[in-house]
Amino acid sequence: MNSYLRLVVIGLLIGAAPAANAGKVDDVKAALKSQCSKDVADSDALRMVKELYMNCTPDTKVDIDGCKVTCLKANAGAVVGQ
Repeated sequence: MNSYLRLVVIGLLIGAAPAANAGKVDDVKAALKSQCSKDVADSDALRMVKELYMNCTPDTKVDIDGCKVTCLKANAGAVVGQ
């Protein structure tokens, strides 16, 4: 019974994982729509989350398929040692 409960909990956690990026995907789609007049599919926007949230510096432009989009990261984070 205990192992069955574990499997159910793991299944629920795995099932909820794709929904974790839903807000960011919507933000990427909105940014591309407003700044480039481009509509993209959810799967394409999900790939762009990394570029627009993780691999950029705040307040800079990121080249996405020939279009310059402002980085969506809120801040650069803490700098250790300064």
